[in-house]
Amino acid sequence: MKNDKIYQRIINQLDSIVSNLNSEEGKQLMLRMISSCYHKYHNAIRTKSESDTELLFSTIMALLIEQSQEVERLNSIIRAGPN
Repeated sequence: MKNDKIYQRIINQLDSIVSNLNSEEGKQLMLRMISSCYHKYHNAIRTKSESDTELLFSTIMALLIEQSQEVERLNSIIRAGPN
């Protein structure tokens, strides 16, 4: 994705947020999350890439969707209880 100009725009715009995270582990986790969401939802994200605001909004929405699905998955594991 390093040659993907839209992905690079996203990373550049989010750099100030990522660079302010306290730990290197947190920074790497955030970059992996962005990369994963972009890879999964790139068609939807790229349709709104005319401005950086639209691009970031689409990316953040993809991140929120992924996190919501992960929370739901973890809740279902908790509800199922120990086997």
